[in-house]
Amino acid sequence: MQALHRDLQDGRWRHGEKLPTERELGARHGVARNTVRRALDTLEQQGLIQRQVGRGTFRTAPPAPAPSEEEALSPADVVECRLILEPDMIALAVARAAAADLARLEECLRGTDAAADLPTFEHWDAALHDALALATHNRAVIAMSRSLARVRERTDWGQLKARGNTPERRATLQAQHHAMVEAVRRRDQDAARSTMRAHIRFVQTYMFGE
Repeated sequence: MQALHRDLQDGRWRHGEKLPTERELGARHGVARNTVRRALDTLEQQGLIQRQVGRGTFRTAPPAPAPSEEEALSPADVVECRLILEPDMIALAVARAAAADLARLEECLRGTDAAADLPTFEHWDAALHDALALATHNRAVIAMSRSLARVRERTDWGQLKARGNTPERRATLQAQHHAMVEAVRRRDQDAARSTMRAHIRFVQTYMFGE
């Protein structure tokens, strides 16, 4: 069984290819047919082969990989989590942002201001939120924010954003972006929190109707 398992893992037989008969495998490995049969039973239970009566034994395709934790997250769950994380994240950024952080935020604002299409706007929008995370100078916050942000790269997220994208909504988002950066610049934690909360609720409403 171990020898057959090794051959299967090493690609000796392609997916869908027929394996030798029990008699041939027994002769090859110097064992009785009932020993071969028991080995094949075990390999079939492991999903490595499929045995078809009257046809023979075939190499099966490997199972599809399980989705990663990020792939398993729904966009709606991610927005809810952002609503918990980001208002306090920006408040921490207010307290800790250095001159370089403020410059990075301004660069992102210029990018969203100049964006001529939704993909470009989304790129700079994501960069702005990442810059706010970086401005906290807290590695755990940065890691959590980036983990959530990776969901934005998925097709289902893009479809939801595109469905609700209008010039008026984009203008509202951009006004909120400017208000958030201005609150960081003025070191106003209350304004930063409330603006971020309103921003994410606005996104939640037009993406999911909530």
